[in-house]
Amino acid sequence: MSITRERFDAIRREWGEVGSWAVWADAPPGEGVKARVGDLSMLDPDENPGLLATVNPDVVMLGINGSGAPTAEPFSSFHDPSPRANHFKLRHAYRGTPFWGAYLTDTFKGIPSYGARRTFEYLRANPDVVEAQLARLLEELGTLGSEDPLLVAFGRDVHRILQERLGDRFRIARVPHYAHFLSKEEYRAQALAGIEECLVAGSAADAVRSPR
Repeated sequence: MSITRERFDAIRREWGEVGSWAVWADAPPGEGVKARVGDLSMLDPDENPGLLATVNPDVVMLGINGSGAPTAEPFSSFHDPSPRANHFKLRHAYRGTPFWGAYLTDTFKGIPSYGARRTFEYLRANPDVVEAQLARLLEELGTLGSEDPLLVAFGRDVHRILQERLGDRFRIARVPHYAHFLSKEEYRAQALAGIEECLVAGSAADAVRSPR
C-alpha cells in the first residue's frame, strides 16, 4: 500500500517525534556497518523522490519505548548514528525484503525509560498506563490508514503485551530485539523467520475459517 504526500506529511506532523520508517541510506563501501544510519535525507520526499513508493504502512514494527523525550528531528527515531545504537541491524535485516519501508514506532511513548526489565515492571504496576498507551497506538495506526497492518514486535515482552491486548484485531509477529547480541547476519535470519512463521500461521488459520 503506497501513501499520498498528504498522508505522509500528516504522519510526519502528528507522529514524527516518535515514529519513523524502515528506510536507511546505504553504508558506503569501506565504511563501518553504522555509516549513514542517521542520514535523514532518505526520509524526505523532496530529496528522495522514490520514498512515497517505498514506505509501507501495511507493516508496523514496534519497539518497547524510547528515551521518554521526543526526538530532535521528525522521523529520527530508529536512525540513531551514535556508536551505542544498533539500528544498523534493522537496515541489514530488511533491505531487499517486502518489509523494507515499514513504519517504525514504540509501543509505549513518553514514559520513563528504565531499561527493558524495569520498564515492564513499571507497566505491570500501572495497567492504566498500558491502556492509555495502547489507545494512543491505535490512534497512530489510524493515521497510517492501513486497514489490516501486520504488527512486528521487537522482543518477547512487547509481543506478549500486544498479543494479549490486540491479538484479536491484528496479526502480530515476534522478532528478536535489535539490541540482542547477534551478528547482523544472524539477526536478519531470525527476524525474517519470525515474520514468516506469523504469516504462515495466519494463512493456516484463514484456511481453517474459510468455508469449504
